[in-house]
Amino acid sequence: MDFLTYPIPDGLKKDIYMGFLKKAEEQIQMILEHRLPPQMRQRLRFELFRIKLLRRTYKWNEKEAFSIFKKTFKGATKPEFEILTKQGKLDWMYIDGQRYYESRFDKNLAFNDRDYKAKQRVDKDVLKRRELINKAVERLLKYGEPKKYRVRARISLKHENPVEEKVRVWLPFPKEGYQQEDVKLINASHEHEIADNSVGQRTVYMEGKDSDTFSVEFEYTVSEWIGTRGIWKEKPTKEDTSEKPPHIVFTPFIKSLVESIFHDVDYKKLDDIAIARKIYDFVTLNVNYSYVLPYAMYNNIPEYVGTMFKGDCGFQALLFITLCRAVGIPARWQSGWSITPIGASSHDWALVYLEKYGWVPVDLSFGGSRRDQEPMRIFYFTNLDGFRMFANTEFQGEFYPSKKSWRLDPYDNQTGEMEIIAKEEDGYVIDLESKIEVLKFEEL
Repeated sequence: MDFLTYPIPDGLKKDIYMGFLKKAEEQIQMILEHRLPPQMRQRLRFELFRIKLLRRTYKWNEKEAFSIFKKTFKGATKPEFEILTKQGKLDWMYIDGQRYYESRFDKNLAFNDRDYKAKQRVDKDVLKRRELINKAVERLLKYGEPKKYRVRARISLKHENPVEEKVRVWLPFPKEGYQQEDVKLINASHEHEIADNSVGQRTVYMEGKDSDTFSVEFEYTVSEWIGTRGIWKEKPTKEDTSEKPPHIVFTPFIKSLVESIFHDVDYKKLDDIAIARKIYDFVTLNVNYSYVLPYAMYNNIPEYVGTMFKGDCGFQALLFITLCRAVGIPARWQSGWSITPIGASSHDWALVYLEKYGWVPVDLSFGGSRRDQEPMRIFYFTNLDGFRMFANTEFQGEFYPSKKSWRLDPYDNQTGEMEIIAKEEDGYVIDLESKIEVLKFEEL
């Protein structure tokens, strides 16, 4: 993905920024008729893919968006909606002359405005899940004795608008190692191939028609993780402190951000725990949780978080990993789901290597969302609850077998990918619907 460092013409950039997407698509097709460097050709083709993602992400017209606004917030009115739109507090853009709102604009308003957070209608399941997690953390803080859980879950994926084409599908599958063990496939909807545990992003691969529903059911055992017990002491590799364009890059901005974080301290004189903790504090105390556009839309995620001071779990984890690597501390990616007996959702966090303890977990967004509960915020530096499933240990890892067309998420895999075989490099499918079901969650 390092082709993202190549520039696109200013006129094209302007058309996309202003929402003239049809014009931009036509302009790209004209440019592609010329002889171009391979990397530049990739960049332009990827821009066509991004435009399709933009259309899918900014999906609600004004009437639809106001209906969602009324359902989300108590006492919401049309004049209020219009004022928030003019103030730029609702995420929208013009697409070919018509205003469209981002798919989760209402939730982001609540994340970023306390008044609207108070007006937001309560999702009881979300509250139950948070309460369940907090009680587990409170127990661990008090007694420090980790528990194990046996979990059975199913993930399914389907094409929302099938065209009766043969497709290839990759669904996430639990890895073994760290806090996870005894992984077993229970059932799969199609003939399948499970990627080896050594790959960075583990999947179950299948083929079939895009009108099929693809599913995988599996079991695994997961442990709560107290990092200071020093269980995982596998030595880091060179990659754990290296750059990985286009996102994990030690740009001038990242270097200046390091200087800002340690403005009054020579970090080279600190031990690695103190350095990592300082970076953790910076992220969890300054970055606000917010939903983001599809990851493919961003040229440099850590710089976005470091300048906007907002981002989702993966954005925060990636900023932490990049800052740690920039000062020589090994850091890795870990991602999959946050999963409880009540339900599951996509989630990302980080691992960091400390000489005293080895590899320990760091969950930036779970820590940052508990700023008003300081012991819990600190807990998520070197510790982790057991409500997890991880399938990925590498950001921007390759699939096995490899995918020929663009991935819906080029960097991570939590809900699955699909491509149409006959279309080869343009066979990407973005209109996907995934479903995660928690079938069993038992304490061992």
